[in-house]
Amino acid sequence: MIRIFSLFLLLALTLISCGRKGAPLPPISKKPLDVDNIKLKQQGDYIVVSWHYIPKYDDNRPLKEFSFKIYLNDKEINPKLWHKRSLYWFSYKIPLFRKEYCFNIYVKSKDELSDSSPIECIIPTRNFPATPKITDIELKEDGLLIKWIGEGKNTNIYKSNDEIIPPIPDKKIANRGYYFDKDLQFNKKYCYYLTVENDKEVESNKSNTVCKRFEDIFPPKPPSDFKLLKKGNDYYLIWDNSPSKDVIGYLIYKNGKPLFNIPIKTYFFIDKDYKDGDKYYIVAVDRAGNKSKKVFLKRIIK
Repeated sequence: MIRIFSLFLLLALTLISCGRKGAPLPPISKKPLDVDNIKLKQQGDYIVVSWHYIPKYDDNRPLKEFSFKIYLNDKEINPKLWHKRSLYWFSYKIPLFRKEYCFNIYVKSKDELSDSSPIECIIPTRNFPATPKITDIELKEDGLLIKWIGEGKNTNIYKSNDEIIPPIPDKKIANRGYYFDKDLQFNKKYCYYLTVENDKEVESNKSNTVCKRFEDIFPPKPPSDFKLLKKGNDYYLIWDNSPSKDVIGYLIYKNGKPLFNIPIKTYFFIDKDYKDGDKYYIVAVDRAGNKSKKVFLKRIIK
């Protein structure tokens, strides 16, 4: 009985093993995933075409080598492409206004062509605003101030960390001739161009591009009420903190020499070697190493 059961178990395991070996694997696709959406807009006498694409085969495997085949009114064109991360775009100079321009895109791998993207069309108008001009970009303590001249109802602010600026506005504001950008990080470069819109939301051509590094070169505000207080045999140097938010500490100088080399984060210091006639001043230090104006000791309380 035991022998019969063992033979049956061996036969069952053999059948299961054979079944696993014989299970067919799904075929590997060589067809790229298609571009699922393209966007068109007029920017002066250009049509800007943009789309997002993450290169994959249609079975979701990563696609390493690919190119785009771009069609305008059923004819292939070869514009200069730009891209940042998953965003791709190009600008097409309008040869004739009040004519319909229809674009669609294919993705080409080594072996196959994707399905077409949806076809998107636009009829550009001659009625667009004059090109604005950025006249200045100023470094301020808490941001960058951009100024321009140009007439229009609204202004689109385009922004990037280099001169390759995607055609998606960072901000859209009422046109007032200036914009103060506070959404920045220290020690990074920022580049801008802008367009103005008319009441039909048609954009002008791009302005000139300007760039500026946002850095902290502004000293913090000084501490206040710096005084010397005698308590027992010790002398306490006391002060009120600087109101600046980026202060990391304070340096105290005695007779022209620092009492310590690293900023202290407290609001008092005990000098056990005080002598009549000693002269002190204090400065606040911020994260960038900028120092405030000197505050001299003028009050001694004994």
